[in-house]
Amino acid sequence: MMATVADLDEAALIAIVLSACPTRPAPEGPGDDAAVLPASRHRRVLTTDALVEGTHFLRAHPPRSLGWKALAVNLSDVAAMGATPEAFVLSLALPADLPLAYFEAFARGLGAYARMLGVHLAGGDTVRANGPQAPLTINISAWGEASEPLLCRSGGRPGDLVMVAGPIGRAGHGLDLWLAAHPPTALTSWASPDAIPHDINLLEQHLQPTPPLWAGPWALAHGASAGMDLSDGLATDLPRLAAASDLTLTIDLDQLPADDLLGALDPRVRAAHGEDYSLVVLVPPEHADAFRAQGFVAIGQAAANASESPLPASARVLWRVAGRVVPPVTPTFSHFR
Repeated sequence: MMATVADLDEAALIAIVLSACPTRPAPEGPGDDAAVLPASRHRRVLTTDALVEGTHFLRAHPPRSLGWKALAVNLSDVAAMGATPEAFVLSLALPADLPLAYFEAFARGLGAYARMLGVHLAGGDTVRANGPQAPLTINISAWGEASEPLLCRSGGRPGDLVMVAGPIGRAGHGLDLWLAAHPPTALTSWASPDAIPHDINLLEQHLQPTPPLWAGPWALAHGASAGMDLSDGLATDLPRLAAASDLTLTIDLDQLPADDLLGALDPRVRAAHGEDYSLVVLVPPEHADAFRAQGFVAIGQAAANASESPLPASARVLWRVAGRVVPPVTPTFSHFR
């Protein structure tokens, strides 16, 4: 009979995570009611992100990749502000039928990414998710240190170039191909602990993303005026960036970064997809060459908001192909649509 997390008590489950992840002695690490952050001369940037089974991932998601991803999506937010990731806390709601081997592989993936980035687990909570088909729920809060100023969504100026670092559309297309070959109704079983993607080069961007964590601190140090991580994709995140800086953005979809894995995929589809966890920044023209040399790609330009009345965020982005305006790009996913 397959062992599940219901066969262990809370202390044993916590021990599995602690053995897999780097930690520090209490009170900076687990062991007390709360963790203590060491004093710092710099500001701390804090974020939190939840992954819920059925909304953000399926039971067929390889567990090691899921542990990696749960931390990566949080550290992407921290680094996008120009901060250096430092530590995180973890909360889990575990369904009773979650295989113990799945949970152990999840912890190994979480710990592997934490060690690679030099961040440590500071604490957390583990609870049981009750009810029929109760979802596995993962919540991480992460933080990092940053000097002044920060790389915020506000601060962009008319004339800035819109530049991106990292892939655009790869995660969503990989997921589309996976679901086309394996309908969601066939992906309801817990993946085996050693499961790997069928197309490791494309689907891995969705299952186990590697955000360009270097890009935010580098962009901040080299003159970027604003920026944010592309967790939800260009179609969702660019309007947020434009609204925060009170700008309008003109985006040339045929200038998206070349990607051999995506071939001739429609750039509108690429812009609609999310979960690449790349970085978009607004860059003054005089700094553009330095950004290009670092691998950033220019995909558009910012202009002043000419409207006398407040514009909705969705109206702040003008999409073009071959210099011609095209209909707005519709995001492929929204939590509440």
